[in-house]
Amino acid sequence: MRRRSLGNTGLSVSEIGFGCGPTAGLMVKGDARLRRDAVARALDLGIDYFDTAPVYGDTLSERHLGEALRALDAKPFVATKIALELGDLGDIAGAVTRSVEASVERLGLRPLALVQLHNRVGAQRAVKADIGTGALLTVDDVLGPHGVVPALERLRARGLVQHLGCCAYGGEATAIAQLIDSGAFATILVHYSLLNPSAWSPMPVPRDYGGIGARAVAAGMGAIALRVLDGGALLGAERAPALAALAAESGQSLPALALRYALSNEQIATALVGFSDSAQIEAAHAAAMAGLLPMTFLARIEALQRRG
Repeated sequence: MRRRSLGNTGLSVSEIGFGCGPTAGLMVKGDARLRRDAVARALDLGIDYFDTAPVYGDTLSERHLGEALRALDAKPFVATKIALELGDLGDIAGAVTRSVEASVERLGLRPLALVQLHNRVGAQRAVKADIGTGALLTVDDVLGPHGVVPALERLRARGLVQHLGCCAYGGEATAIAQLIDSGAFATILVHYSLLNPSAWSPMPVPRDYGGIGARAVAAGMGAIALRVLDGGALLGAERAPALAALAAESGQSLPALALRYALSNEQIATALVGFSDSAQIEAAHAAAMAGLLPMTFLARIEALQRRG
């Protein structure tokens, strides 16, 4: 498994990340032996970046990943998250501290390599963001003197946190740009896929990310791509038959093409993939090892994308 630099952290990570969310379900619903075997196989293949969160399975993802890592005596790069609800905003520091301390306990890791803000940001608070988990926070909730970042910095001083990350999947572009420009975060979660490459390339898509991924990388942040398979939406998209034909022409599945497309953007540090079993890990590894897509092939994909 090839490795890529994680922004300006000085660290390198596997170009495929093991997504431990509820969509694939392994870390939330699989039995202990299957989870352990899958984690062991991923590590054997060089996949050593694991992405989890307290909200995945109501803490089950963190608990199960921690159990598997302890059984294997393994300490890979583990990224987790914090997600604040509207009721937490009267004591942001307390909520952040409780979340991180609980994650340390469940995962059995100290420090946590990366703690990412799961909340989205906008101009005004809201009970929920348009996409994703937790309340919609303001930039001041995140960067202000009583906000998320000062609380995480205090946890870093205690040796509980190594690096800080934020999320650009959802939220408001102007507010996300302020987080990037603040220099407070080492990494950013960003949506990038065959159906929506707009975090780097302007495209006629329903949700335009306006080049936010490229902006973050230019600021020295490590870009972590999520939804590279679009959570299954790829298979039902209008462009899927044409994309599937391209995949078949090159002798690969549509998921393999989607993963190779994401990895062909060399500004992405790691592309997260959710796994249900070890066979899917093998397939993702094989796709990655096939290498970047040729420029001529990428040009044909772009032509399809621009058709809208």
